[in-house]
Amino acid sequence: MIKDYFISLSDFKVFVNELNNNSLGRNIVINGIDDFDLDQSFDLAIFSINDLQIDQENFSDFTKKIRKKIYSLSNGGWNLKILDLGIFNKGNQHSDSQFAINEILNQLSILKVKVLVINLGNNLLFDFYHASKQNNNLVNIVSVDNKVPDNSLIRKILDDDNCKLGEFSCVAYQKHINSTDEIDLFKNMLFETYSLGKIKNKVANTEPIFRNSNLMDINIRAVKSGDINNSHVFTNGLSSYEFCTLSRFAGLSSNLDLISFSSSYQSSSISSLISEGIWYAIDGMNNVIDENVDLNSENFVIYNVTVNNHDLKFVKSSITNRWWVSIENINIVQMEKSYIPCVEDDYILSKNSILSDRILLRIKNKIS
Repeated sequence: MIKDYFISLSDFKVFVNELNNNSLGRNIVINGIDDFDLDQSFDLAIFSINDLQIDQENFSDFTKKIRKKIYSLSNGGWNLKILDLGIFNKGNQHSDSQFAINEILNQLSILKVKVLVINLGNNLLFDFYHASKQNNNLVNIVSVDNKVPDNSLIRKILDDDNCKLGEFSCVAYQKHINSTDEIDLFKNMLFETYSLGKIKNKVANTEPIFRNSNLMDINIRAVKSGDINNSHVFTNGLSSYEFCTLSRFAGLSSNLDLISFSSSYQSSSISSLISEGIWYAIDGMNNVIDENVDLNSENFVIYNVTVNNHDLKFVKSSITNRWWVSIENINIVQMEKSYIPCVEDDYILSKNSILSDRILLRIKNKIS
């Protein structure tokens, strides 16, 4: 049984019982406190993974602090059935843990249950990808981090048997702490990058990156140290507001399998921010609207623009105000008429005869 992979949360029973009825902790199912059968009635499963390389006791108190802060937050009035599975019980060897994580995620995927992982001190993006690919034709990944994904990780995914990597996007990276070689390699592979500076200009323009993503890893080191009581050494980064905004965008993805909140650092302010990021991710999940562009529907408004001989069809939803774009003249650009998530600013640039970086990247991807 899936429960066997976890340390129960029975120690939280007294704490949860003392919470008010509108708190999150009183409105979810908790392993060790509540009886449950894991089935398709659940919308979301939460669990934490302490550092697999060291004694888990080093993170046990921090795990408790995060959970207490999550449980104490407001319920949010959500229509989701949420289960907290508890703390992952690591295997005797790292390979045992990897096998167990894969089994857990595969079972939850079969049940169509989304997953939220509190990942403390581990580099598990490949493991998450490997589990996600079992039930997807392609896996679209977003990494929210101040560093671009490690070259060895990218190579490991690309060299994996039956590789199913679709899009791989890096959000909030900082140029001054990444080598130009690393950044150039990521860009040369036609993966999308969205620097911290672009986020500071307009955080809302990152939403399309998350819209079709399956797997997202949000690392606390992407947040500037001043917003988490100088808990790490990175003075520049996301504000706590931007961190929560990106967390909500992650939750809004219609294709979401898993969101991982990762941290190798421990502090009271980090536990508070992670708990708030999780809250906003859940709020996003509760407000998902699965939209497919339908040009015959009155819910979509069409705008046609030509830029540098590229005929672009922009489509706006009157329900959610979200935008998409398609490159229409396939004789020039060898690509199917697929609709790319975008924002109004992409349309405005096109009206001024400028192709945005987002659109240029998609064109390069299709003709390379």
